[in-house]
Amino acid sequence: MANIEWCTATRKRNCHIPEVYCTEHHCTEPEPIRCKWCGSTEVIKHGIDKGVQQYFCTECKRQFTTLDCPYGMHTPVEQIGASLAMYYTGSSLSDIAQFLKQTYDNPVDRSTVYLWLIRFTKDAIAIFEEFKPKVSDTWIADETAIKFQDKLYWIWDIIDRDTRFLLASYLSPNRGTREAKILMELASKRADIVPAKVITDKLRAYLDGIELAFGADTKHIQSTPFTEIDSTNIIERFQGTIKERTKVLWGFKTVETARLILNGFTVHYNFFRPHLSLKNRTPAEAAQIKSPYKNWGDIVRKVGGIL
Repeated sequence: MANIEWCTATRKRNCHIPEVYCTEHHCTEPEPIRCKWCGSTEVIKHGIDKGVQQYFCTECKRQFTTLDCPYGMHTPVEQIGASLAMYYTGSSLSDIAQFLKQTYDNPVDRSTVYLWLIRFTKDAIAIFEEFKPKVSDTWIADETAIKFQDKLYWIWDIIDRDTRFLLASYLSPNRGTREAKILMELASKRADIVPAKVITDKLRAYLDGIELAFGADTKHIQSTPFTEIDSTNIIERFQGTIKERTKVLWGFKTVETARLILNGFTVHYNFFRPHLSLKNRTPAEAAQIKSPYKNWGDIVRKVGGIL
């Protein structure tokens, strides 16, 4: 049987390329293609689409490319992530499309940015639902009026006193006991606890809403407006985000879409927006959540199957 020799440069058997040439020209065996979805190396070529090589994973049965783009898209993760961050800090869809054209020479339409927004917001909400914050037993609730579809709506908010974690936001055309109760129940489900104290303004709806949700064990403190010593600064700082959030809700045709974007803003506020009052940490970090996703780009990368 003939001797089998292994080349130290190319790691191939009976390689006849001089080792000196390999060393000088950095000839090394290429890294295997890995599936973007499961990480397997059991992949095969699967045709070419618009000049881009397609691959198929025989393990998870999914198709992918080696481009740094979500599958089926031609815009890199960095640009999509930046677009989402810009939107949730108040930029319009048209402004974002113009930014991509001027900065990256990527002529996308505002409708494309809208599709990114809806898709990745839904995914982000689903991803972060599993993370439970460790919050205090004192929460602060407030409601803000907003004009939507030529009608007056109310955004109900409730945040944790210590971590500033936004436990729940709820959009409703009404401002009654039912809405106050829904807000409390959403917050309790998110935190997985019942608060010992809830601080609100003097809206009467909170009186019955809190009791219906938590019973008599939760203390309800009313202030005028928010003169309670441990809530004033917190609410004032939080109100600074209202202008950003109001901008992102403009222009939507359905309440369902507006509620989706409202929940997307909650994700942005809790997980991606550092607060000076929290020593430049996000509310999620203050609430001891250890998330591998630090920005919208990480979400796009995860959902798009880019490891």
